[in-house]
Amino acid sequence: MKAYLSEVADSKAFEMAKITRDGLIEAVKKAASGELSLTSAEFSKRSGIKRRVVYQLFPEGGWKEVLRLAGLKDEGSRIPISDEEILSEFHAVVMSIGKIPTWFIFDNKSRISSDLVRKRFGGTRGTLRRYRDWLALNYPSSPMIVKLEGSINDEPREGASSENSNSARKWPKVDGTEYGEPIDFRGLRHAPTNELGVVYLFGMVADEMGFLVEALHTAYPDCEAKRIIKGSGKRCQRVRIEFEYRSSNFIEHGHDTKLCDMIVCWEHDWPECPLEVIELRKIIQELA
Repeated sequence: MKAYLSEVADSKAFEMAKITRDGLIEAVKKAASGELSLTSAEFSKRSGIKRRVVYQLFPEGGWKEVLRLAGLKDEGSRIPISDEEILSEFHAVVMSIGKIPTWFIFDNKSRISSDLVRKRFGGTRGTLRRYRDWLALNYPSSPMIVKLEGSINDEPREGASSENSNSARKWPKVDGTEYGEPIDFRGLRHAPTNELGVVYLFGMVADEMGFLVEALHTAYPDCEAKRIIKGSGKRCQRVRIEFEYRSSNFIEHGHDTKLCDMIVCWEHDWPECPLEVIELRKIIQELA
């Protein structure tokens, strides 16, 4: 195992190499080291291969297909982890860093995969809501409760002030398609709710923003484009773009800032971002 880890210590160089589907399967078998199952987070930690590589090579079957081909059991075959165990683990990570972790940091510090947590509680906001309620029950004096109340876009809890809440009635979530807030921007009736919506909206306004799209990729970064330089007539410069729903998703996905020039997102929620960020919800207000 140690010999194997030393072979892949330089993860950047390893990822730049041409990893084949068969090569990835062999890497999973070695990383498992005799274990019957392996999470994608554990595999990434042990091998240095980013999880996005798995989904680039197996876009349809994903991690479950990789486990099947490697002769391993998927996570669902393990003894189920209770909600209490997950929330306790999440709390341990919060206490170790003194704030709510990004999913990238959580994967590095936790024995539980962030994929499992998000699936169990319904994404980031669902997880934070459950953690808030767990804190209120187990640590009612925790200052983190107040911080969570301010950061979660949630309807008022029973007994909470409704002074700043929307007066419209809110209904329980049911199965079916969800739509973003109404924006009626040209042919787009609702705001994006995911990365794909961001890509579509960028395509609508790219020309007006001075971008010439050269190529869109399934690999990172998502887009190669050129943009017109101010005061230079029609001269352009190359720019590498990564699309995200929120700019902070860039951290959660573990992307390398050195390989990208710009993030295009719907919501910019990462003030310390070292890259240039285009927040489309502000751009369409100007273009409207």
